[in-house]
Amino acid sequence: MRKILLTSAVFGLAFAGLLGYQAVKAQDQELSPEEEIRLVQEFNRLLAEGINPGEIWAEIGKEAFKKYNLDKCDFGLGPGKIEGALAQLPRYFPDAKRVMDLETRIGWCLQKYAGMTPEQVKKFVTQCWGKSQCTSEYDAIVMYVSMASNGYKINVNLKDPQVKRMYEIGKQIYYARLGPWDFNCATCHAGQQEVRIRATRLWSADRPGEAGQAVAIFPKYLVRWAQPMTLHYRYAECMRQMRWPTFEPHSDLAVALSTFLYGIGNGTEIKVPGIGR
Repeated sequence: MRKILLTSAVFGLAFAGLLGYQAVKAQDQELSPEEEIRLVQEFNRLLAEGINPGEIWAEIGKEAFKKYNLDKCDFGLGPGKIEGALAQLPRYFPDAKRVMDLETRIGWCLQKYAGMTPEQVKKFVTQCWGKSQCTSEYDAIVMYVSMASNGYKINVNLKDPQVKRMYEIGKQIYYARLGPWDFNCATCHAGQQEVRIRATRLWSADRPGEAGQAVAIFPKYLVRWAQPMTLHYRYAECMRQMRWPTFEPHSDLAVALSTFLYGIGNGTEIKVPGIGR
């Protein structure tokens, strides 16, 4: 209880710290890179003390997990068992007859055990997309299940032919150039040379360990939005920025990308939630 109260207090500080940001945005201005970095550094200091505002969503997710009967869901270790589950995902699930990453499996189980339609699941998933200071039960469920794997190392079974196939498809997608700008994921996240967008250093799939470190912290708490971002939301934002076709959560495209990124991240310790500007 003390940790929850402390985390809630930190969230309050986060909201207060963002009031200036919201005021600036209301005037169609932006914070300077230096100010954004300062905010992130402050949150990193709190994180080093063992407190992360994103943990609030895990507490909400714990209740939502039961509310939507996800204790009946098998994430690969048996019904309701989530400790270490994220570490061995994506994997092939015989009951669904497809490879699934964590978010896709949650969506499938919401249909099977909570009685949601595919349309209802999509609405549930995307209800906070494009918003700030928004609390989503879906984000909370992803956070809760993900945090149960903290300390475990990513261990995607690339010897499984079904998983290996999705890995290869994900690799092709990663380097495929699409859209009016002829962009791909590798435009920002490949190569040995350091690339920055404003003050942010971008990770590269070609520098050892960096892809694993990138995905191992999702969902991560974003300071500027005062809410967490799941990996599928990150995919959606990247594709929107690249002017690719609209991203569909829980699609085979999403699973393929996850399989590729987690696959090359094998051996990386999971540390959820991460934190970013």
